[in-house]
Formats: sequence, structure tokens, C-alpha cells
Amino acid sequence: MYPISLLCVGAYLGMLAFGLDIVNVVEVRTPFGWVRGYEENHDGRQMYRFIKIPYAQPPLGDLRFHKTKPIKEWDGVKGIGAINAPQCPQIQNPMPGFDNLENDENCLYLNIYIPGGISKDRNLSVMVWIHGGGFIVGGASQYKPQKLVLGGDVIVVTINYRLGLFGFLTLHDQLAPGNYGLWDQIEALKWIQKNIAAFGGNPKSVTIFGESAGGMSVSLQTLIPSNKGLFQRAISQSGVVSSFSIARKREEEKINKLLLERTGCTGIEGIADILKCLRDVPVENVTKAVSLMEFFTPLNVTIEIGSMVPTVDGELIKENLVYHNSWDDDVYRFLRSIDFMSGTLDGEGNVAYMLMTPQLQEKFQFNISESLPLRVLCEVVAASFVNKVVGNVPELTHEICDFYTTSEGVDQQSNKVCEFYGDSWFVVPSNTMLSIHAKNNDKSNTFQYLITKPTPFPFVPTDPPAWYKGAGHGEELHLMFEVTSDHVSKENLKRHDLVSVDKLSRDVVTYWTNFAKYGNPNSDSVPDWPSYETTRKRYIILDTPVTHGENLKPGATDLLNKVLSQGRPKSKHDEL
Repeated sequence: MYPISLLCVGAYLGMLAFGLDIVNVVEVRTPFGWVRGYEENHDGRQMYRFIKIPYAQPPLGDLRFHKTKPIKEWDGVKGIGAINAPQCPQIQNPMPGFDNLENDENCLYLNIYIPGGISKDRNLSVMVWIHGGGFIVGGASQYKPQKLVLGGDVIVVTINYRLGLFGFLTLHDQLAPGNYGLWDQIEALKWIQKNIAAFGGNPKSVTIFGESAGGMSVSLQTLIPSNKGLFQRAISQSGVVSSFSIARKREEEKINKLLLERTGCTGIEGIADILKCLRDVPVENVTKAVSLMEFFTPLNVTIEIGSMVPTVDGELIKENLVYHNSWDDDVYRFLRSIDFMSGTLDGEGNVAYMLMTPQLQEKFQFNISESLPLRVLCEVVAASFVNKVVGNVPELTHEICDFYTTSEGVDQQSNKVCEFYGDSWFVVPSNTMLSIHAKNNDKSNTFQYLITKPTPFPFVPTDPPAWYKGAGHGEELHLMFEVTSDHVSKENLKRHDLVSVDKLSRDVVTYWTNFAKYGNPNSDSVPDWPSYETTRKRYIILDTPVTHGENLKPGATDLLNKVLSQGRPKSKHDEL
């Protein structure tokens, strides 16, 4: 590390223009070349940030729709003074409380945040953040990790990866196999292994963590045996491998057809020529070829998490991992060798009311601000879930409909419909993966959490209906990252005890960073968090005060795993 004097006067003045409290400008020499960072003070505490560091070759030209290529050594100095790097190309979908970023196809960058001074001797644990956004939106620079960095004394790295069509288009051919976004994540982890020591990080103490699609990405990376050594711990927040995180061929073909029609690449014979056409299409034309709702409802009937998601490519993902549920399958060997934490919020189903399109409301004659009728679950959502996993099995659809039926009133029934979304997308898959990790495992640690405290910072762009209850999907992000409150009304702020929210935030930061450093979230400064085991299935309830629970949602877990098991190829392993 070297302080910069006259060489960086221009960059320093640029920092002043951004209104940042910059104390020093530094350069660090990595095995790939020099990078420039900037010191900041936050309430008297020192932090360095390195923004827009390339970890792979730009995915341009022939590298569009291609597996990630490692970065080569560079001349000069990398790193920018601005607080944000561009995000990968995507449909514009602003997230409340987070910065809006510029799109750039040259986007394979990572950001590094370091507490205190920079020294190779510090050997700090490293947390690598994989952002969410349904595999179609989001960017590394939206997540400002000062709370984790300064509160937990860890290095945090946030990474970009290709999204949507650029990240997951597959033509089911070795020339275009898909999963480019996953390959990006792996290349970023390889770069971190080779370079993080130069910043004072310990490459043998790396935790990957992510939320929603980021959590699904984390869990997928734990199921790739060749990743062994790239990280030692994993945290999947509100998302693991599920029937919604692995694409089905008919969904991919629907999106591919729209893409080729809208980019003028139809009627071309041969994969190589199709790719040549698509690589010549301007980036904006690819981004706009498929709308946000077309990603989420690819068949205009189902309501699913998306169609541009990871796929069975025969290399990274050799088979459909959703249908495995035996703890001793070889596919879980790497997962079970590392420490694993997973959890959800009690109001995950808030994703449901975002997907209730005006067309759907008109067809079923309801207004989402007033209610979400049971018939939407029984006739569309449950039927779609069963058909996706098993096929047309009406008795399973009826069983799901009955399980989520209540006689406690319209508001409670609306919440029960949302509950199915939360259970099937997030809660039950998390329960299943935790049990797979913990079963007869004395070599690594397993922990589960449930967040029940709503915050005044809704993560989704749509205000929840008055009938909705619970801490919604994504609300924990505000507990561990810096966000603005510009989008929050004064009335909403008044409804929450901000002192208790801040207390929970400090506890979450402590738990997460303890886990990253030691493989165990516990310490003397926070309430005890019991480990998860397959007998009592204990978990922590993150609220104020912190409490404990056992066996989260056993009925829903049994029912939905029953559906999944009927779609699983028969084998000698049938029991968790």
C-alpha cells in the first residue's frame, strides 16, 4: 500500500466534488496490477473502498453469451473515484432505498471494502456478496456494506454478474450452454483467492452470502464440487435451490422465441449463425427484447420466479438438483463440508401481490389492494406449481388448496395465499437444504434463522396492501447495508420503533460477521443462537427481543416435499 500525493490530486478533488469525506488515496499492488482505493471516515471510523476492479475479461463481442474468460495482467492503475460502478445490462427496475446505476455490458467488476488500515498482515475474514434481483436486475454497487465492514471487522466484496438474457440465455448447445452469470460468480471467487491477500484478506476464510436470487446462487455454488477451496462458508438468505431457480426447457424456448423475433434473428439455421446474429444486436435491443413481466410469467398463465435462471447445462449443473433430497447423495458432498446458514422472513409471500397483474385481477374479479382470493391459489398458482414439478395431478393441487384455506376472514385468507408463495419459493426449500446439510454431519456447522420484525424500509417498489402482515421479502437487507429513507413516508416511519430496528441491525451484523469469521454466529455480545440439527430443528427468531423456535412449518414442508418427491426420479434414497 502506498499513499498517493501529487499523482492523485485530480482524483482527490473529484472526491470532494462527490461530497465525500476523503482522507487519503492509496494504491495496492495485486498479482494482476495496481488498483486505487480511497479512505473514508464514517462517524470517526476508517474504511477503504476500491470500486470497479475488473475480475474477468469484458464479455463483449464474441464473449457475449460465452463462459467467463479470466482477466489478464493490466498496465496502469484500476479503480475509480466514484462511489458506484455500472451494473450489467438489465431492464430498469428501481429498488427503493438503493442507488440507480448505469448499464454497461462491460460490467464484470467487483468492489472491495476494508475496515481500518490496509496491511497484508491483517489476515481478515472475507465476505463476498452476491446480489439478488430474480437473476434479471441488480448491481454490486447498490449495496453499501459499511455496517458489516466496520461493525464486524471483515472485508466485504460485492460482485457484478451477467443477468437476464446476457447471463442465462441457453440454446442447449455447447456453443451457448447458458449459466454465464454463474461462471462470472466463480471467476470472481477465483480472482479473490488470488488477490485478496494484497488487501489484508484471508483467502482461507471466505464466506459467500446473498439474498433471493443471490441466495439461490450461493446454494448452487455449494453444489458445484470444483468450487472446493474457493470459499469455506455460505449464507443463503431467502433463497436456495428450488423448482423456481432451475429453468425448464419449455420456459426457455418461449423466451428464446421472443428474443429471436424481436431482434430480427429468426429464420437462421445453425447455432453458430444464430449467435453471430445475436452478438451483433445492440445491447439495448437485447435488454428490451423481453419485458419484466414476460420474464416472470413466461407462459402468460403461470406466476413464477422467472425463466432466465440457471439451467441444467451438463457441466456446472449436471442434473436437476431440485429433485434430490437425500443427505448422502454425492452432489451434496461439498455443501456438507462447509459451514452453512440459511433463513427466511415471516412475510416472504409479499412477492405475490407484485405479480398480480391487472389482467389477472380482471379475470378473477378482485382488487389486490382489498384481497387476494383463494380461487387464485386453487385455480392458477397451486395448479401451476404442481404442473411444473409433476404434471397435471389435480389431487395434489386440491391438497395444497385445502392446506392454505382458512375460515378466519378475508384478510387472513389473503395472507394464506401469500404464505404459499413464501413457503414454496423460500421457506420449504431452505428447510430441506438445512436438513440435508445437518443430517449426520459432525464436520461443519448448520444454523437457521427467521426474521419476524418488519422495518420501515420496504424492499419491493410497491407498498403492501393494508391486509398484508409480516416482515417482507428483502427487508433484512436494510439491517446489514446502508440505504436511504427518501422513499419512506413520515407516517410509515412513525409506525416503527427505529431504536429497536437499529438494535436488531447491530445483532444481525454481529451474527453474520461472527459466522464469517468463526463458522459460528455466537459470541458474548449477542443472545445465544442454537445450531440446527435434524431432530429438533432449532432456529433463532430475529426480532426484539431475540427468541428461539423449533421445526419451522413442518406441515408445509411435508406437503410440498411430497409434491417434489413425486417429480423426483426414483432411487434408493428417499428420505432426509
